[in-house]
Amino acid sequence: MRFRTLVTNSNLLLRVVQSIDKLAKNAILKLTTEKLHIIVITDVDSGLQLWSDIAVNALFSDYRIESIHGDEIYLEFTIDNLQRALKSAQGALSTTLKLTKKQGIPVLSLVIQNQSNTGREVTLNQDVPVRVLTPLQMDAIREPLVPDSQVHIMMPPLNSVRSIAERMKGMGDRVAVSANREGEATLRVSNDLVEITTFFTGLENLTYDTQEPSANPDRGSGEFYTAVVDMKNFLRFLQSYHVAPKNIVCCIIEHHSLVFYVYIGSTGYGAVSALNDQTCGSLTYFIPVRQV
Repeated sequence: MRFRTLVTNSNLLLRVVQSIDKLAKNAILKLTTEKLHIIVITDVDSGLQLWSDIAVNALFSDYRIESIHGDEIYLEFTIDNLQRALKSAQGALSTTLKLTKKQGIPVLSLVIQNQSNTGREVTLNQDVPVRVLTPLQMDAIREPLVPDSQVHIMMPPLNSVRSIAERMKGMGDRVAVSANREGEATLRVSNDLVEITTFFTGLENLTYDTQEPSANPDRGSGEFYTAVVDMKNFLRFLQSYHVAPKNIVCCIIEHHSLVFYVYIGSTGYGAVSALNDQTCGSLTYFIPVRQV
């Protein structure tokens, strides 16, 4: 089993790790010949899952990977450890990432070349302990299968949604996310004393040539579909602002889940680019609904 590469975009890799920092303590890194995958499965009480994939050429060069398992490597790591190591690599002259062993313990080792104030070259080594997973262990970890959604809609700018959600979080433990097929969406939170609803209009609904959303034909296009989720999980999804996404698709599956597709590196703001421009990658958040 061998893995070694030159990190050419440590800033993007750091931003991806920062976006998952609030989700859990540990995550799984799946390395393949074409993509880097980060998977986060939170505890049973939360139920939130994150599945991401990023093209290797968006992060690395001189990429070398070998394993007897189809040139795939699976590693469990502590998110905070990798985040601290990547922060040390920001602005470096060069950074090499490799899988090795230190005192018999497998580690992801970052070899960071930098320059001191006096102009001398300085080498910093940052080791992130990992646990190597077997294909059998990975087989037990499956991306959620969800029913077709009733509504696919582009999210408003994430910073504005974050600002609203931060003000709402003191009002209740759950937030109702609603949208229709006429470009309208709402966020609603309530308690015994007050109910607050924020309205968004002029959003873009997505349509598919091969598959239409499974909306009830008896409900008009202006009628709202709703998913009620834990406010904590919604705020965790909003941490994806770290990757500066240009496109986020919200999918509402009533009585089941809320799914967000966060596209990294899209070249435009429209539906076509959101669906087709995946040259860099995406983060997918699965959030289960809660009973009101």
